Amino acid sequence: MKTKLKKDWRGRTKSIEELHNDSKIWLSEIEFINYEIKFLEHLLSTNYIDYLDSGLHDRIEEFSKEIFNDKNIGTTLKDLIFEHENVLSDLIESDCVISNKNYAATHDNLALEINKFISKYKYLKMQIFEIVENVMQKKQQKKLK
Repeated sequence: MKTKLKKDWRGRTKSIEELHNDSKIWLSEIEFINYEIKFLEHLLSTNYIDYLDSGLHDRIEEFSKEIFNDKNIGTTLKDLIFEHENVLSDLIESDCVISNKNYAATHDNLALEINKFISKYKYLKMQIFEIVENVMQKKQQKKLK
């Protein structure tokens, strides 16, 4: 998705619909991440004893803190997107969306922040999945013995 955005939008001004669509996509991504965070919290808490047995208590604590932090960052980003949409609405009413360079710069900065948030979250999720996979493998080995 990042490549397409860079390729399609570089060097030209986005239309009002495209700006609004960006916000809708961002909100959708953050909502989906929030659902995944709930799942990961549940996953980490239900298998907590197994993680303790595997000696992964510290890493799980660290990931739990990071997940909580990501949840807060997602909420903050959602608030920023809603504010951004309100500014867009005001600019539409005054008919100066395209000519407002400050709004375009803010939009680009918000896009960078959201992409950074999503990338960080995906990396965290990958680390959690690796731990869960390792614990499952150890559990399976114990069953085989």
